Formats: sequence, structure tokens, C-alpha cells
Amino acid sequence: MEKISFRYRAEYAALRSIFWIFERLGREKASAFGGWLARKIGIRLSVHRLAHDNMKRALPGLSEAEMQAALLKMWDNLGRNIAEIPFLQSLLDNPEAVELVGAEYMDTQVASGKSAFFVTAHYGPWELVQVVGKYIKNHSVVLYRAANNPLVEAYFQAMRLDPDNQFYSKGREGAKAMLRAVRDGRAIGLLNDQKLNGGISVPFFGREAMTAPAIAEIARKMEIPIYPMKVERLENGRFRATVSPALDLPRSEDRDADIYEILKRINEVYEDWITERPDHWFWVHNRWP
Repeated sequence: MEKISFRYRAEYAALRSIFWIFERLGREKASAFGGWLARKIGIRLSVHRLAHDNMKRALPGLSEAEMQAALLKMWDNLGRNIAEIPFLQSLLDNPEAVELVGAEYMDTQVASGKSAFFVTAHYGPWELVQVVGKYIKNHSVVLYRAANNPLVEAYFQAMRLDPDNQFYSKGREGAKAMLRAVRDGRAIGLLNDQKLNGGISVPFFGREAMTAPAIAEIARKMEIPIYPMKVERLENGRFRATVSPALDLPRSEDRDADIYEILKRINEVYEDWITERPDHWFWVHNRWP
């Protein structure tokens, strides 16, 4: 059995204490408190400067005041995302809390009997990508980056436990789960906006960004549609999940060119989302070399 370090145990104890407070506050108060706390802490972290530099380079048309306001809202969104984790299942079960737009595209996926990718980013309340599985009810697979702390990871997984969604961390385990899902005709939720050192260099906001190619490789080889999906925060503690039409995927004799073009189109979708609501994207990723 892997030995758990004192640091991991301390982090886990602190997290449990914080989440105990969130649960007793209830979702709305916990969300507000989490947002306030993240705003106070986030702007003091070293990665705040990275987020600022990323935004300045990607969206040079924004004024300094607009960037600072968007970054403050970015931290607010992160804090709310964390505080809302204990309430995810109740949120997903409440159609009045999560408005769903584009359900007809999920109906198309179910009727086809084939698998489909629902691709999103670390944008807004991204944990609510699980709404796909709730709607389709075919044990959708969601791929995510696991927490480094195994105790924290197990705790998060227990809270995410849901008969309509199965979670797998990115890597070998996630790749196998994704291939099984494709064979079984299941939906796959995937966040594909983080840097992957072993990926493919693809433009993102005018700069080359190393991008994970697996979604494009599988989509091209097995003719799996890719539906962009974004989740946004609305007023009064409500949310909107929007599924867009499937991307028009190239299929030529040049495999590498097709994969590159698919990834480029996904990045362009992200660019549109982020330009529209820059406060919704998590800018602290070291996305560019």
C-alpha cells in the first residue's frame, strides 16, 4: 500500500473541514463564501501574474481595468466551483437550476446508437458537464485530471458518484475507458483545453499551443461526432449548459492534416467562448510554451 505523506493527510483534513462548512451553509451561501475567499486569495498568488499575462496576450483589446475585473471574476468562479462540489448531484437533478440548450443534439447521439464526444473547457462551472450523462442516461464517461493527493482524489470521486456518469483520470486508464465507451456507443465528456507536452502544436489565440490529439485521432478514425458544450453562470445562482451542433470534421487522405484541422477547429470554438466571456476561462493554465 502506498504510504500517504503527512502533507497529503493535512491537505485532506483541511479540505474536509472546509467542505463541512460548505455543507452546513447550503449551496447559495457556500457558493458566495467560496467566491469571496477565492477572490481574496487568488490575486495574491504568483499564478495571478501568469493569468494576467495570458489574458493580455490573448485579448489585447481589453483595457487594464477590464482585465483586472475579468480576473477577479475568474477567481470568484473557481471558488464557487469548489464550494458547489458537495451540491453537484442536487444541482444536476434540478432542471430549474441548470437550463439545457441543444438537447436535440444529444437526442441525435442516442438515436444513432453511436458514441459521441462532448468537448468542453475549464470554462464557467465546468463540473456541470455531467449534465450530459444525466440527460442521456447511458453511463457516460467523463475524463478529467486527477488530484495529486490520493486522499483528496478519493474524496472528490465519492462526491461525484453518479449512476449516469463514470469518471476516469486522463492517462492510460482514461484512454482505455474512452476506447471502451466508443465501442459501446456511449457519450464521452472531455476537457481538452490544457497543455499537453507530448501533444500537437496548434494555434490558440494566435500562438502555438501543445494540444492533446486523442479526441481528433479517434473522431477521424471511427467517425465519431464532436459536439462543443459550454456551461455558463447566470444570475440568481442558475446555470446554462449549451450543446452546439457537431463540428464539421475533415476527412482526406492526409491523416495528420485532418487531425491538425480538427484540433484547430476545437481551439477556435474555445476562442469564441473565451472572447465572449473572458472571466469564465481559467487563465492560470500554462497553455503556451
